[in-house]
Amino acid sequence: MRARVFITLAAVLGASLGCGPDFELQSEIRRVRVLGIRAEPPELVLNPDTGELPGPVSFSALAVTPDARPVTVTYALCRLDGNPYDGRCPGEAGVALQGGVLSLQDPQVQAVLAQALTAANPNGGPTPDPNDPRTREALEKGIPLFVGYEASDGSGTPEGVERGIRQVLVRSTTAPNHNPAVADILWNDAPLVGPLPVDAEVVFRPVLTQGSAEVYAAEDGPRTEQVFYSWFASGDGEVKEFRSQEPVDGRPGDPTSKYETPDKAQRISVWVVVRDGRGGVGWLQRDVDVGP
Repeated sequence: MRARVFITLAAVLGASLGCGPDFELQSEIRRVRVLGIRAEPPELVLNPDTGELPGPVSFSALAVTPDARPVTVTYALCRLDGNPYDGRCPGEAGVALQGGVLSLQDPQVQAVLAQALTAANPNGGPTPDPNDPRTREALEKGIPLFVGYEASDGSGTPEGVERGIRQVLVRSTTAPNHNPAVADILWNDAPLVGPLPVDAEVVFRPVLTQGSAEVYAAEDGPRTEQVFYSWFASGDGEVKEFRSQEPVDGRPGDPTSKYETPDKAQRISVWVVVRDGRGGVGWLQRDVDVGP
């Protein structure tokens, strides 16, 4: 009997670079920023009933700059014989993912996966026993891998590069997760097209695509995902509420975000990134004018 393994991208809010000397806000865009990384599909599914290997996972990034210049993003699967957060992945401590694609057909990826399974083997041996309940439990909960990324605008400056890590879980399931999506951003109950007033507080509301909040099996029974949002904007305005979330199953939440518009006319970009807390990620961008 073969070990049943899944690889899923768990959307962990990865480490971003430290704030600038004048305390850059999380929602501000003053340098190269990676606002979100999405895997499609968000889970690499190996059905525990069939043992069939999953197909490849493709990574994409929402990488932005203040002036909309192009950004190149590279990815690597971090080897487990070192610290994935030591800055060497991508690099000497990582397996490059060409085109941002992770495939179990790659022997180097298989080697890292074997390391992860050995490290998490509750039996203490080099080969997990799929018949051991402890092994099955470990796979169902998820065994972590790490994907490193580097985003660069090619300038060679500190502000032109961001490096970070996203966690990847190896797990077994028959109910794969899917990426959430935002269909629209509303202002005054209408699609955000502008122009926005100068020097005013406005409220944005995301429109979640139907089916984005999925029901999944938790330890205490079925549960609906409580999706949450991160808000960003370019220009001279200020996002007053960086985080928001949907209410669900009696748990409170407010998906809206307040934004203070710039005090002079300009064109801005607004981004909202949605996460489901289980590896699914999506985003939407709107470009609007402020002022006449």
